[in-house]
Amino acid sequence: MKVHLDFDKPHWNAVSGFFMVLFLILAVTALVYLLMYNPHKSVHSAVLKTAENIQSFYRDQPGFWKLSTQSAHENKLDKPLVRYAKEYDIQIGQGLDGTMSLPSDQNFNIVLKNLNKSACINLTELPTSGENLLILQKITIINESGETEFTWGGENGLPIKKYAARKVCLPTDNVIIWTFL
Repeated sequence: MKVHLDFDKPHWNAVSGFFMVLFLILAVTALVYLLMYNPHKSVHSAVLKTAENIQSFYRDQPGFWKLSTQSAHENKLDKPLVRYAKEYDIQIGQGLDGTMSLPSDQNFNIVLKNLNKSACINLTELPTSGENLLILQKITIINESGETEFTWGGENGLPIKKYAARKVCLPTDNVIIWTFL
């Protein structure tokens, strides 16, 4: 018995069907990736890593004396956040403007300003790991409608539940303040 393969006359239906299935698989994979992708997840991780860096740097000191946006940058404590500095207005220290901490300050803030609603929601609703829960004191969202604090055991509890930030975040000009111990 002789088998003869005829490569001169390809079976176009089979070839086109194969490429159609391949295209559909790639399209579905891309759609699933886009639906699951959260561009703010890496910023959230960078905020938590920066908080860990600051906590580690000031571990042997009585407080966060002289911590400011400038000193955090000079000591490379903000290294995880540096790549987001062009996209976000980031402040580290005390208050909204990252002013220098005093010797008596027992906490510090990492502030992201001028956030749209999507960024505000996604950055606050992401879960934190067990280690970060120990040093996170509260998350505050500030915008035209006022100031809302999310604290442990408070009226607005931490971790922030799904859809809770959607009621608070406005379309533009949101500020998030993470306060760490």
